[in-house]
Amino acid sequence: MKSVNFKKSILYCVVLFMCISHAAYPYGETNDVDVRALALGNVKALSRGLSNPAYLAFREQKELAASVYSRFGMKELNTASIYALIPNRTIDAACLLSAYGYEDYRLLQGQVNLAEKLSSSFSIGTNLTYLHENSILEPESKHYLSAGIGFCYRINESFEAAFTVENLLRTGSLLPVSCNLGINCRLLPDCFALLETGYDFGKQFDVKAGIEYEMAGTFSVRAGFGSRSKTPSLGAAYTGTQWKTEVAFLLHPVLGLSSAIGISCFFNL
Repeated sequence: MKSVNFKKSILYCVVLFMCISHAAYPYGETNDVDVRALALGNVKALSRGLSNPAYLAFREQKELAASVYSRFGMKELNTASIYALIPNRTIDAACLLSAYGYEDYRLLQGQVNLAEKLSSSFSIGTNLTYLHENSILEPESKHYLSAGIGFCYRINESFEAAFTVENLLRTGSLLPVSCNLGINCRLLPDCFALLETGYDFGKQFDVKAGIEYEMAGTFSVRAGFGSRSKTPSLGAAYTGTQWKTEVAFLLHPVLGLSSAIGISCFFNL
């Protein structure tokens, strides 16, 4: 009984916090859909093709994927998403649909990403986002539009740098502008280290670090840490010839365990 009451208390606090004092920050709840990024400290600039659209230009296969991110074991705080990554010769594109919350508080997001290589090692991308917010505390639904930009510089197979600006253009002032800068380097033939810093104009600074180790080209283990919420994370992925499945676990120091699972199918160009 105490466990049920505790979970209900968390749910009420989170919903009230978002609906009242957190109204300026609804974007992140529907944007946490990349299971790999969650396992690596919830990186943004180094997220391949979702948070940073510039990564699309370096993809070689089309991908159709779905994921579910369960916060603190409560279905009312789940984010479910489906997305498609479509590299092609004209312009690389991606589309995303995601939903967060439950009947009393719901966030729905639609997003389109576009990317293009400017050289063999440098790409630029942009995302266009529509967000629909519905709450029992508000008489009418709210709508947000925003656009961001991303860059990726892949010097070689062992080092790359990435940069994003989220909500660079937006309707109103409710969505925060945030910048993320990250580097990804190869430590060993099958081991990569990621380091990223983030800053928004609410004067919030964050450092994220992650490590990814690939075994036999099919199985990967991941670990990360985010300084803002002091949340460690772990994850794993198995990649077949035409599909991939992956999981992530994040442990908040107060609210407890969150988990994410995703599955992807690959198609040749």
